[in-house]
Amino acid sequence: MMSQRGLARVAGWLYLVVAVCGGYAQMFVRGRIVVPGDAAATAAHIREHTALFRAALVLDLVNIGCFLGVALVLYALLSPASRWLATSALVCNAVAVAVMAANLLNHYAALAAATRGPDERLAGFYMDVFAQGYLVAQLFFGLWLLPLGLLIYRSGLMPRAIGVLSVVGCAGYLGDLLRTPASPVMLVLAAGGEIAVVAWLLAGRISRPAAVTA
Repeated sequence: MMSQRGLARVAGWLYLVVAVCGGYAQMFVRGRIVVPGDAAATAAHIREHTALFRAALVLDLVNIGCFLGVALVLYALLSPASRWLATSALVCNAVAVAVMAANLLNHYAALAAATRGPDERLAGFYMDVFAQGYLVAQLFFGLWLLPLGLLIYRSGLMPRAIGVLSVVGCAGYLGDLLRTPASPVMLVLAAGGEIAVVAWLLAGRISRPAAVTA
């Protein structure tokens, strides 16, 4: 049976893959190819960078699978501290994964519309729908950090400060959904919470076994 440190490192590596694959697909591919409000330009960019756009789809599939893996490993690691909180985190993660997976159909539809569809303007439409689906997934992605942060705080396996940062990260993701001038600050807070969790998990610096509770 794998040790707690081993489980922590597995979760850390999976979470790192989520950050790298998801961040690259969203910021460096869709962020550069999609032109909000200009369907023709979006379609042209997709045709020009078809291989890269396809790669983003594959990277997101990897991201989704690893994100679910993170939740399962952390459930095994942290559930002794609170079965209820661990289940809540797993449910939020599963909903986010389901929304992200379904939303990738819009990514593929945009690719198909731009490269072989009868109306290239549909590519912009599908990417607009994708953007809204991404926000729905972000809601549950953010919510998963709340029970996760409380679990970390309660378990004693990691510093309680990391649990607090995770809860702050939840607030950051949810605050960003409001699309206010403070959104960039909200995203920084969200990223800070996740970076702290990933770094500690990769280090495998697990303090002590969690107490079994309800």
